[in-house]
Amino acid sequence: MLSVRLASTHWSDWVPSLEKELAVEVQKAPHPSEAHGRDHILRVLRRCISLGRKLKADFEVLVAATYLHDLGWHYLGEAKPHGVLSAQKAEVVLERISFPNEKRNVVLHAIRMHDTSTSPEYRTTLESKILYNADKLDMFGVVRVLRFTRQVYGEWSIDAILKNLQTRWEGIAFSETRDVGLKDYEYVKDYFVRLKNELEESK
Repeated sequence: MLSVRLASTHWSDWVPSLEKELAVEVQKAPHPSEAHGRDHILRVLRRCISLGRKLKADFEVLVAATYLHDLGWHYLGEAKPHGVLSAQKAEVVLERISFPNEKRNVVLHAIRMHDTSTSPEYRTTLESKILYNADKLDMFGVVRVLRFTRQVYGEWSIDAILKNLQTRWEGIAFSETRDVGLKDYEYVKDYFVRLKNELEESK
């Protein structure tokens, strides 16, 4: 009976459950991250769906991975690799909402591998590559300058920020993502280069 119900489930049918679970997890977490809140999730989801349509990805996997990929951030409270912790938290959620067993490991792999510290060759599934691409695009552009400065500015040097931006860009796997994101990547990179130069000139 359960398998029949899941077989007829459209990927969007999971959204209400995932929205609810995300809210619950963030509420009980010790260090809720505003920069990784619902607005970030929805931007990443839109990009995942757009890329997923072009590349014929599994949308159930993408929507679950997107909603749960940053759970670890709300527990760590600082900028560090969080994919493994996010996957651990996500595994409990997937069990709780009766997400299809055969797709859980694919979801958890995508979450586990979306950190910039993970080498691209370890992202072995299409969905893990799409999540990484969509997530990292959210660090580029005008609005993302604000997000980046709220998240790490003052804790990281500008050189570290520039290196992180470059790592994110180099990890992007798809030409479709590069075409969409190049202008925004150049904007945020140029912003921090200018900021560094002006701060050095004022010394």
